[in-house]
Amino acid sequence: MTELYVIRLPARDEHPGAEFGWSEESQASFDQGVEQAQTWLDDANSGWLWANLLIERLLHTAGPQRHAFELGFISRIHQRLCSPLGGGHQASNTELKL
Repeated sequence: MTELYVIRLPARDEHPGAEFGWSEESQASFDQGVEQAQTWLDDANSGWLWANLLIERLLHTAGPQRHAFELGFISRIHQRLCSPLGGGHQASNTELKL
């Protein structure tokens, strides 16, 4: 059995951080998910959120690493939506190009 390690989501946008019990080797995938979500949040011309998630998650091996990436990505979006900044992302590039 894999020993649980604490993965930390830093506080951001005036919303508290969070801690998740996960395997230590998943920390990098989690951090990449957080970074990818932040990149989407920072770019008003970033297109569809779901497309960014689906494309980027495929870069991670199926299983714990992919789940950790998804957890980091969705957790960062959740932080923004629940923060005083709210969901004010103004994505203008909504033409789907896969």
